Amino acid sequence: MPSWNDEESSDEDINMVSMDPQLFETPDSVVEPSFCGSYTESEPTCMMHHQRPKKMVAFEGALTGRRFLGCPVQQDVGVNCGVVEWVDGPWPEILQRCLTRIWDMYHEQNLGRVNDKQAHEKEVGKLQKEIDFLSNNYSQLVEDVSKLFDYQDGKMSHDMDYTSQAINELAEKKKQLEDQAKIELSMEKLKLAKEQRCILQSQADIIQNMRKAMKELEGDRDVLKQEKKKLEYLIADLLNAGHASKDKLERIKAIMNE
Repeated sequence: MPSWNDEESSDEDINMVSMDPQLFETPDSVVEPSFCGSYTESEPTCMMHHQRPKKMVAFEGALTGRRFLGCPVQQDVGVNCGVVEWVDGPWPEILQRCLTRIWDMYHEQNLGRVNDKQAHEKEVGKLQKEIDFLSNNYSQLVEDVSKLFDYQDGKMSHDMDYTSQAINELAEKKKQLEDQAKIELSMEKLKLAKEQRCILQSQADIIQNMRKAMKELEGDRDVLKQEKKKLEYLIADLLNAGHASKDKLERIKAIMNE
């Protein structure tokens, strides 16, 4: 009677996945303490450099959470030849769709925040232009007043006091406008800093949710493996005892191996 080894079947599936040319490019990855560092075995090695690969965990789209062995060469140092071998097979289609949707939502939120930031920067630029315009007008006014002083030199001191008061008022107004602009710029900077903290918090939440989903999936997978083994033992006992049609039991085994 033939025997079935779950681990050998799993290895074959992973090797078939690793041959997919669309999965050779190194995806974005995240540091996972339980699976990191250099691969200690002599085989496999990366295709171009023949170096021992690094242990990495994907953090991109439907590949999120899948462990793989990747080329150790950093892209900013040399040519990275991509994924050497996938340790984990593809996730179930439902989980892949959920991961893709979560990443789409994350990118949509980021796009909204980028648009808000651009709008804030545009408003800040507008305020800066207004400040520059007022500063130029003030400088021109000071120049005009200086000319007026030169022209009216020797006139009544009352007129001089009036002109001096006008200059002081203009200077005070300019100071008020500059202070107001500084306050508005500070508020915009605080708002942008708050948006950045929200983005970082969203990333942390996504990582936490992905780890939780992976743990639940691994638990379900272990339960299914145990149930499959129990069913195989039961079929073998029935065949040995002659309590069932051998043909039917062989068909059941074939269905189980699919």
